[in-house]
Amino acid sequence: MDTIVPEMPNAEYHALPAISASGLKLMKRSPAHYYARYLDPQREPDEPTPAMKMGTAWHTAIFEPHLLEATCVQIPEGLDRRTKEGKALYAEMIEGGREPFSHSDYNRITAMADAARVHPVSKIIFDLPGGFAEQSIFSTDAETGAMCKIRPDYAVQPCEMFPYGLIVDGKSTEDASPEGFPRQAWNLDMFLQAAFYVDVYQRVMQTAKPPVFAWIAQEKTRPFPTAVYSASDDLLEYGRRQYRPLLRKWADCMAENTWPGYSPLVQPMALPAWAERQVQEGVAA
Repeated sequence: MDTIVPEMPNAEYHALPAISASGLKLMKRSPAHYYARYLDPQREPDEPTPAMKMGTAWHTAIFEPHLLEATCVQIPEGLDRRTKEGKALYAEMIEGGREPFSHSDYNRITAMADAARVHPVSKIIFDLPGGFAEQSIFSTDAETGAMCKIRPDYAVQPCEMFPYGLIVDGKSTEDASPEGFPRQAWNLDMFLQAAFYVDVYQRVMQTAKPPVFAWIAQEKTRPFPTAVYSASDDLLEYGRRQYRPLLRKWADCMAENTWPGYSPLVQPMALPAWAERQVQEGVAA
């Protein structure tokens, strides 16, 4: 099945027995961690942290601004939730299906989104025809038979400017500079995600080449500076070398219903690469 499904509820998307980029990253730690997170019947439901809620609202404000007021609400200044009236008003906001944010947090979300959307590249992307946000995309991997799923923050169908399409991923960060953001990309396996996304998207769109993959990176503090970075072919190939073995491992685990953790054997401890370099430099000195 190679298809795009618009407006699929989050719960339904996450419940489908298909592998995502987040799942592959967890497989990198161990299959046991993947099972515990996604398949264990005794697993507890995830409760989003305040930071996660802020991130979700930020994504909505940038990529689906028309939905912000329907999904988020600003808590009136001075609302005292200890009073009967305050408790009732807060409960009403929750029951209405909107996530409540403090006055300062809501203003930060909208200010960040405004700054991100006026970036010269962002303005071009959001004006392109054939753009869509938060749609669920599914594709079967030919080698493993694994069902893969992605949900890009924003994507553009093949067009004159992007003949093979475009995928955009939004990232809030402490440092969006050309020096700082690549470090975050490396630490968070963002190249693995990028390669997985472009491969799935290419199969669904049936294009001759993969789409362009770009990150909109924005700092969380004023003046909310924003930068746009694209994934080079070399970075995508590196990400592909990372995710392909994990995808094969996932397919094997699913087929055998076996989810091993760490090695059962005693293992010699090795220093991390950065520590080994420091050791070598110290020896050389």
